[in-house]
Amino acid sequence: MDSLVVRSTQPSPDSGHEVESPGANLVSGGPAPPTVGNMLWGVVVLGLLLVSIRVFGLTQAQSGQLLRGPHGGNYWLLKFTHLFFDNTVPALGALLFGAGMLRFLTKPSATGGLATASAEQHERYLRRQLWLGFLGVVNAFLLLSPVDWLFQLSVVGLLLFPLQRLSGQALVVGAVVAGLIFSGKGYWNYTEQQDKFTSYTNVVALEKKHIKLTDQQKEDKSVWEGMLKRVAYDKKKDQANLISLRTDYPTAWSFLLRPLQGRHSWQFYTLDLWQIMSITLLGMGLFRLNFFTNQFSIYRLLGVTVLGLGVSQTLAWLSWPSYELKWIDSTKLISLGVWPLSDWLQPVEWGFSAVGLAALVMLSFRLSRSAGLGRALAAVGQLALTNYLLQTVLCSIFFYGYGFGYFGDLRLQTLYLVVAEIWLLQVVFSTVWLRYFRIGPAEWLLASLTYGRKVALSWPASTSVPA
Repeated sequence: MDSLVVRSTQPSPDSGHEVESPGANLVSGGPAPPTVGNMLWGVVVLGLLLVSIRVFGLTQAQSGQLLRGPHGGNYWLLKFTHLFFDNTVPALGALLFGAGMLRFLTKPSATGGLATASAEQHERYLRRQLWLGFLGVVNAFLLLSPVDWLFQLSVVGLLLFPLQRLSGQALVVGAVVAGLIFSGKGYWNYTEQQDKFTSYTNVVALEKKHIKLTDQQKEDKSVWEGMLKRVAYDKKKDQANLISLRTDYPTAWSFLLRPLQGRHSWQFYTLDLWQIMSITLLGMGLFRLNFFTNQFSIYRLLGVTVLGLGVSQTLAWLSWPSYELKWIDSTKLISLGVWPLSDWLQPVEWGFSAVGLAALVMLSFRLSRSAGLGRALAAVGQLALTNYLLQTVLCSIFFYGYGFGYFGDLRLQTLYLVVAEIWLLQVVFSTVWLRYFRIGPAEWLLASLTYGRKVALSWPASTSVPA
């Protein structure tokens, strides 16, 4: 099977030949023309910066004020990026990660299908996932990325390892089940909030009648008021947050430690895990069903693109009112019984958007694989792991106090000018690097750790460097 998406190569530690990448979709290289797999990862890496730049450059309160304040240009810019990128890009990354898992864990069989890889390859896969998680810890807790994905993908990759032999249909069913669990937990959280609000309103009604409250009733009131206080705009607290990230590294590290721990512990294991697992399973299933091959006609890819992006954007627009209301007035959201569609429908939106965007990139590759934009995206995607970590380094230095200290200083439209500059830098860097080296420095490190010895970084002497 000629896989277009996840056929990545890299130097074997035992020879100068090309072998399946121990980094799967995160590692690629080799003297080959741009591939659709590299283009897809280029879209993911560059797109993730669009999603994360608000977290790097603004406080949560500042982002909320864009929704609460006058609906000017920055409001519409926030709305546009949220609707078109916030769910689509991470979903595509999880989809490709799932496909890459099976690409790493399988090999073409004599009958034209796929056979399970050797026990040695399985060991390499598990080693790679553990080292990938370690790089995620470094990215989050040392480089100070508030939105690291590597650790979470590493955990999901380990948990789904036993499911590698399932059929494509079974994997898709698993994706649906995981998505339903995510939505069910969201519904459960919503009903809990409704119960807390009902208890709060009952206590307020008793207070108005000058009835003495019990200890339990006082607690019911304080629980709801505490929740409102956490999401309400507090200018003094926001200013303190700004100061914390505009000073030295130890202060910034101490300030970010608690939210980073929350993101990678209770928030991940209680909720986000199911959504990421759902789309990763979908990617594995689509790989089994030969979606990531050249078997699909241009017209079929066009149909998948229209259907996937059409459904996902419809759901995104339907979900926007509840998403906005959560920021503006969470009490109103609960008291009016507004369904939080932005939470409940996320797995469905992620699934359709990921498949639709993947089909769009595959279609673009089929129509003009040698175009300048395609080659630029492929170069960035070929160094996907390096560029992802580089974004953290550049953003932390630019925004935090131990660098230039621009955190909270720039308006939203200016942040996207910073994004454009980083994009340009990464395209130039990736293009120039690949003229002299076959894989990126982070890809080389992960591959060497996976194989347990150094892999080749430079092009073989007998290989011509691609133009």
